[in-house]
Amino acid sequence: MRLPAYLALSGFLSVVLVNGCSKTAVVEGGGGGGVIIGSSGGSGGGPTSGGGPTSGGGPTSGGAPTSGGTGSGMGGSGTGGSGGSGGSGGSGGSGAIVKSPNGSPHLASDVPATKPLQGLVSGGRSRAVVGARVYVLEENTAGYGESAISLLTSATENPSDSTGYYVLTGEHGGFSIAGDYTCTVGRPVYLYVRGGDSGGSGANSAIGLMASLGACPEGGDFTSAEPFVFVNEVSTIAAAYAMSDVAADPTHVSRPGGVMAAADARSAANLARIATGVANVAVPSHRGTKVPQRKINTLANILSGCVNSSGPMSAGCATLFANARNGGSSGTIPGDTATAAINIAHNPRVNTAVLYRLQPGLDAPFQPSLQSAPEDFTIQVASESQEEAIGLVSPH
Repeated sequence: MRLPAYLALSGFLSVVLVNGCSKTAVVEGGGGGGVIIGSSGGSGGGPTSGGGPTSGGGPTSGGAPTSGGTGSGMGGSGTGGSGGSGGSGGSGGSGAIVKSPNGSPHLASDVPATKPLQGLVSGGRSRAVVGARVYVLEENTAGYGESAISLLTSATENPSDSTGYYVLTGEHGGFSIAGDYTCTVGRPVYLYVRGGDSGGSGANSAIGLMASLGACPEGGDFTSAEPFVFVNEVSTIAAAYAMSDVAADPTHVSRPGGVMAAADARSAANLARIATGVANVAVPSHRGTKVPQRKINTLANILSGCVNSSGPMSAGCATLFANARNGGSSGTIPGDTATAAINIAHNPRVNTAVLYRLQPGLDAPFQPSLQSAPEDFTIQVASESQEEAIGLVSPH
């Protein structure tokens, strides 16, 4: 049984707190193992910190080793099962990195300890996206219209495609990227998630989600700056509007060298907090500067109708894509929701009423939202008095 994303997050945090001296992440293997376990057995101790056979579960409660993977912690060993009570077995592992000699990612032990970049991918507030491809991309500086730079390498031993190397989300939407990339200091970096199953009607190729990590830190990775990332429709809207000046689509994000990029990186953080996947009410560094939270949530709700559907031919996707072309009412139809979000940011005054009606009629996931269709979907970060827009995010 698949857990809602918020419960998966709760379990994840509980394990991290229990295993304070964690080293390397244990990633879900195959169909089991529970949430990503961000630790590898405690610093000594017995079955509690290291994870013994009792906490890990045997084949009956936790599943066979091929389902959850096995690992030995400093205080014991355990077999990670497929969710349920067996899921805790992963906490006794010696750390893992996704490997795929046969093209199917699985657990591997005895790898160098590296603090990972971890997160959850969710369609709405509580629908984990399983089996999605997570790419780490960096803005290019070769001029406008060029492909973004894929940062993951063959060291992950994961599959690759035309976008680059990727890791897959596990049974509860979790992912872990441990020391498998190096970014260029100062350049904007973001996560792009494609495909997966949000618990609706199987795999949905129309799912496209993003999260802006901001400018690459001095260390060349985000393990200390952003140890946990929540990727959902809100983070996608924030990233899409922040990069709209330089993004043709999620995989073509580029600007000429020498053009400042720091403002775009800050804009996404001003709109939403990726550690929670929630739209901001105000700019974090300036609480008197308001953020249009209701409009961001409305746009996120519009995307959710497609993300949580059966695929591109569903009503939620087909109508969205037909009304969010790269030229507004004309041009190329997007292939996923992240591309649709970028197109809306490029054309915020086109088909507004039609797009507004695509929100789920009942129980829209992101609240508060707009109660009626806006004149446009331009997003401005404005001063409290509304006299000056200090961060016009949409360029058109």
